[in-house]
Amino acid sequence: MKTIVILNSKGGVGKSNITRHLAVAAEQENPGTVVLCDTDPQSSLADWWNARSSEAPPLAVVGVAEFADKQPILASRFHYLFFDTAAADAKQYDEILKSSDLIVIPVVPSPDDVRSLNRLTLPVVKKSGRPFIFVLSKTRLATQLLISTMAALSEHGTVCQTIIQQREGYAKAAFAGSTLLEEEPSGKGAEEMRQLWSFVKSRIDEKTNSSITAKRLLHV
Repeated sequence: MKTIVILNSKGGVGKSNITRHLAVAAEQENPGTVVLCDTDPQSSLADWWNARSSEAPPLAVVGVAEFADKQPILASRFHYLFFDTAAADAKQYDEILKSSDLIVIPVVPSPDDVRSLNRLTLPVVKKSGRPFIFVLSKTRLATQLLISTMAALSEHGTVCQTIIQQREGYAKAAFAGSTLLEEEPSGKGAEEMRQLWSFVKSRIDEKTNSSITAKRLLHV
């Protein structure tokens, strides 16, 4: 199973939005291979999932402390696990990060966000020794702030060239328990997320396949 952790200690950077769109993109490509996990006390991902009409991708109820024990069960059923995290001390995810195949770090282009990242998130990520990428989130294109943020991040690691723009459609889709991949599949937002998934997939080792289908909420 490939574990993709979406992490940033700072809140409001679009972690849950990116998590659900990546998971749906992967599910659309390979039905039955994807599972979600939400560890954020705000339960943004779980609330979205509960509002959802579709049964896929399923949501696993797994606490941070339980993950090591539950991971083999999930690994026997799924090929991709998308792990949403809380706006909290990244150190609580130490063990999960060590078992991840890729850490996706959403960053809003602002000095405050970059400083917070350098102080709270990056040291923990680098200590894990696992591969990571930065994804610019909630952005406005062609701004000097975006360019300078990308330059600053590139000093620490790979910056995804697909930029997730600030779009009202993301919030509208979330309210309905959906994504732009489903609501506006031909739109620019959906294309952004498909490109992001393609890049994420290119960064993880694709040696195995899974075709096991799961239904609804998983209590593992």
